[in-house]
Amino acid sequence: MAKKNYQREDVLDNVIRLFWQQGYAASSIQQITKATGLKPGSIYHEFENKEKLFQEALGRYAAFSIDSIHQKMANATSVNMAIKQILTDLVEQSKACDYCGCFLIKTQLELASQGNTLYQFASAQLASIEKIYADYLSRVYNIEQARAYAAQLMTVIFGIRTYGYQADSANTITQTINALLPWLNEH
Repeated sequence: MAKKNYQREDVLDNVIRLFWQQGYAASSIQQITKATGLKPGSIYHEFENKEKLFQEALGRYAAFSIDSIHQKMANATSVNMAIKQILTDLVEQSKACDYCGCFLIKTQLELASQGNTLYQFASAQLASIEKIYADYLSRVYNIEQARAYAAQLMTVIFGIRTYGYQADSANTITQTINALLPWLNEH
């Protein structure tokens, strides 16, 4: 048997952008092999099928997103300041030329009508992120209010990630954040 000359994490990192931009259905095995530099046999040997490869890539993306939230929370002077920074970063990303929204949200939108395992996985990752926000917010607000604010925050994040495709949307998004999340300026 030939020696494996690739790292699983590198394969996932290389395929994340493809799946993120193309979606699940539009990403062919030929595109996957081109993005990863692997032959189809190696992909199937390592990941079994396209669905499992996609799910692992989605999981890796979610883990990076969660790590980023934790890092920003750790480096900010308050929970609300960290959330403001996260939202500011998302607005800035929406202005970037290679902006492609959020991989989790795009997956959920693409696969919503199917309700399949990948849809459920993306939804669970987003629910996990909402819970993380609620946990941080519960340091400042009572748990019921923290959960409500986390749901509002996720709604705004979904909006940023989709409305951000509109040309010159950054100012509108920033105004909307301030209007919809006035509690961010409380603490």
